Amino acid sequence: MIEVKNLAFNYGKRDILRGINAKFQRGKFIGILGANGSGKSTFLKNIMQILTPTSGEILFQGQNLRDFSGKEIALNFGFVPQKSNLSMPLSVRDVLLMGRFSRLKSPFIGYGDEDFLVVESVENMLEIGKFRDRVALSLSGGEFGRVMIGRALVGEPKFLLLDEPTSAMDINFALEIMRICAKLVRENGLGVIIVLHDLNLASLFCDEIYMLKNGEILHHGEANELFTPEIISEIYGFTPEILEKNGTIYVMPKL
Repeated sequence: MIEVKNLAFNYGKRDILRGINAKFQRGKFIGILGANGSGKSTFLKNIMQILTPTSGEILFQGQNLRDFSGKEIALNFGFVPQKSNLSMPLSVRDVLLMGRFSRLKSPFIGYGDEDFLVVESVENMLEIGKFRDRVALSLSGGEFGRVMIGRALVGEPKFLLLDEPTSAMDINFALEIMRICAKLVRENGLGVIIVLHDLNLASLFCDEIYMLKNGEILHHGEANELFTPEIISEIYGFTPEILEKNGTIYVMPKL
C-alpha cells in the first residue's frame, strides 16, 4: 500500500498541493482527475520522489519513501511521465532495456537471458516488437507512448504511475492501453495510478477516482458516485449531461 498523509508541496511561495490524504492499494486501478493546474502531475512526482514534499509523509509498506534509495524506488514503482526527456537516438529495444537497469545483478555482467525474456514479453503485450530496431524518437506519438509504458513495465514494478499516457493516442490505442493496465491489475495484482483527462475512460476502467481542485482532494469514490452534474461542475466548471448504459456512467458536454 501507498499511504499519503497530509502532503503539501510548494513552488516557492505558491501552494501546489495542500493537505493531501490518500491510500493506494495493489490490485486497484486508480484515476487522478481534475482540471489543468489542479496538481495532478505534481502529486505523482511527489510519490515518485522526483519532487520532495514540503511537508507530510508518503509511506510505502509502512516506510517513508524519503528514506528509499533511487534503486529501491525503481524496483517498486514504474513511472510514465507526461513528456519524455529522451534525446539520444536509441532503438526501441535499448529504451526498453533501460527499464531493466534496476534489476541487474551486476552492471559489469550486463543483461542476461531473463532480462531479454521480460522485454520480449512486454514487446508482445504492447505490440511494439515490430519497432524494436527503430529509433524510438522516429515513432508517432502513440507508438512512442507505448514504448514509454513498456520501459516502465519491464522493471516489474509493484505500482505503475502514468501521467496522461493516452493524450497523444487515438481512441483505439488509448482503449488498448487502458485494457492492458486493467489486465495487469486483475491478473498480476499491479497497482495502477493514472492521471487522466478523459472522464469516460476513467468511468470505464477505474476502480477508484480521486478528484483534485486547486491542490486539494475534493472527492474520492467510484465513477457512479462522483460523476454527477454538480461535482463535474465544481471540478471542471461546466455542467454536463450524464448518461448511463449497462451500468457505466458517461459524461457528455452540453452544446
